[in-house]
Amino acid sequence: MTVLTDKPKSPFYEQLLGKVDEQLLHLQDARGIYLLDKINERNMNYYIRNVVDKPWNNHLLLSVLVYTDKKADVRSISILIENLNPRFNNLFEVFQLNNITKFNVETHMYQYLKGLIYQEHSDNMRANLLQWYRSVSYNTKKWITSTLNNEQQSYFEQFLFQMPTYDSRDFSFTKSAKEQAQNTRKSETDVIVPLLPQIRAEGHFRWNQLNRLRQAYLKACEQAKTTNCELPLEFHYNEPERVGKRFYFRLWDKPSFVLNHQDQFPASSLKSAIKRTRAYSDENNNYFVEFVKAERIGDNEEVEGLWFMELFEFGLIGDWFKNISDDEIQQKRELLYSWGYGDDGYTQNPLPFASRHKGIITSSTFVSRNKDIAEGILFDVEPIYVAVTFGLLTLDILTTTGARLNELLQISYTKECLKSVKIDNKLHYSFYAIPKGRDEVESFYISDQTMKLIAKVIKLLKSHYDNEKIPNVKYYYSRKHLFTNPKPFIFQYHNKAFDNHAVYSCLRFLLHGLNFETQDGKVITVKTHLLRHAFATEAVQRQKLPIDIVAKILHQRDLGVTGYYSEPTPSQVAQSVSDLHDVISDYVDLDEAVLRNPEELEKEIEEYKEKVGVFNDVLGGACVTDHVCPIKMECVGCHAKIPQPEKKQELNDFIDWNKKSEEFYNSMGKKVEVKKLRSARKKARNELKEIELIEKYREEEKYEPHIQFDK
Repeated sequence: MTVLTDKPKSPFYEQLLGKVDEQLLHLQDARGIYLLDKINERNMNYYIRNVVDKPWNNHLLLSVLVYTDKKADVRSISILIENLNPRFNNLFEVFQLNNITKFNVETHMYQYLKGLIYQEHSDNMRANLLQWYRSVSYNTKKWITSTLNNEQQSYFEQFLFQMPTYDSRDFSFTKSAKEQAQNTRKSETDVIVPLLPQIRAEGHFRWNQLNRLRQAYLKACEQAKTTNCELPLEFHYNEPERVGKRFYFRLWDKPSFVLNHQDQFPASSLKSAIKRTRAYSDENNNYFVEFVKAERIGDNEEVEGLWFMELFEFGLIGDWFKNISDDEIQQKRELLYSWGYGDDGYTQNPLPFASRHKGIITSSTFVSRNKDIAEGILFDVEPIYVAVTFGLLTLDILTTTGARLNELLQISYTKECLKSVKIDNKLHYSFYAIPKGRDEVESFYISDQTMKLIAKVIKLLKSHYDNEKIPNVKYYYSRKHLFTNPKPFIFQYHNKAFDNHAVYSCLRFLLHGLNFETQDGKVITVKTHLLRHAFATEAVQRQKLPIDIVAKILHQRDLGVTGYYSEPTPSQVAQSVSDLHDVISDYVDLDEAVLRNPEELEKEIEEYKEKVGVFNDVLGGACVTDHVCPIKMECVGCHAKIPQPEKKQELNDFIDWNKKSEEFYNSMGKKVEVKKLRSARKKARNELKEIELIEKYREEEKYEPHIQFDK
């Protein structure tokens, strides 16, 4: 091999030297760029934590390098590693192998795939292993053959995974795993679809509740600063009548907490806390709260606190399994399983609330380290407020557009992404993103409510950065190669864009405790892709939208995939709910883009006016589709319509008219028409129920708790 005189710039290079083959570290692409420099940080971190000391480390690193050069999604590479590495751990352990040369795919893996070992593993786990192993073996060998010279090929062939002589047709689990996955998804969808309005409403109720806590916390902080009172400062406030609870808290800062728990800290910490130096100086200090108790208003009976308290109480935030005993791990693992977490099969220790993002859910190091010292439940307010704010926006967009996660993460605060047009003195909104499998942006129509939530996130970010501008950050999720230029992405915090872990943890945190069971008793939790399935199922099965229309809404090219997404479930009774608040007045330099090009706008408006859709006023709400009406303008109950409380009377008038029409058709003996009318009346009443939920959480948004300080 050629003597190497240069080296990669990757921050991981030095960590890998001496642990993996050096020639692998110096592999280059066709332009002479080191492949190691192109590997995503997320994939590299996993490799160093879990693979670098394993017998198969060189083989798996070569695979990651090859897939990186082939511009595979970051998420795809993650799935590759996370499917192969755990199974190699299993195989090398059970067969007591200590060298990759002793591994025989024809015997060791074959026994696993036949179910002769690890019989508790699912068909899906075996199918995934075979699928990824064959894919990696084939693509890595093809890349070496087509990219490297003969000398390099001869050297790097030692790190190829042996291609098995068998394939999926030799095993019964392949069809079984596929059917099992589809049946699982459909049974979970069946649970979620009827409850979409309630889930969305509960998300709003919980954001309102957390916002009230934050208001109380900020007032307590201000009280402590202005009066220079001694901490802890105890305070309480009443929740709205619907909740009927009174919450009690203590406000702490770091020095006061140390001085009130002196027996728990070393003398050096006490000295620094008294003098307010080093870690306890003003610049390093911060406030946090301790939840003391909750009471029912009226009878002072103790009741449960906020919905997320048990997560902090049982220590399930972040990487909860570190630095605890095996017995504690088992107890916490079983608790998470009982709530429906950990059904992906990739790890024994599920991490549903590990955002892997600074400032999201996880409390500060001081609070996390000392949480067990407090009598009550200790946590930071801001990280969970940030999480539920992003979680609510995620829930809203996924359940009103059916968007994918990577489309959600592309939303940026730019005129190219967020657009509005004004028709009949009303603004209509959309965001533009590149769907999966495409390389050009497409439009996603959104409601006033979604814009309200986007504006709320923008306000949060401006406050966080103490700047009227949102910083440009690098895109951090799959298909990263399409987004090379940093942008002011909406889903960001602490100068870093979100990835899937941050979004998942925010959504799970917001909806924690809303656990549902399938008909066979399996506990499930709300997931991003499950919401997409629910959106498609509702649109096709209840609203009877043609599959090709739903495919366009979901931005799918394969109608077969759309058909699978929208297969019928036993119950189809859900209805979209969306809150249509007035758009925040100081937001929307969005229509500047419109004003700059009036001729183009006028032409676009005329095209839309030829359709029944997004710019039309409809009975009881607003239409948010730009396609020719798929249900012949039967707007009551349509999935493409967002109910509006302001149009509540229209629905009441429709029901009155409907009843009179039923009497008329009954007198004529038109039974079919009577059935149509009754069906429409039922849909109208469902919409009224949804509007009632919207009105309730709107009302609670305006509720300002009266904060009372106890000393």
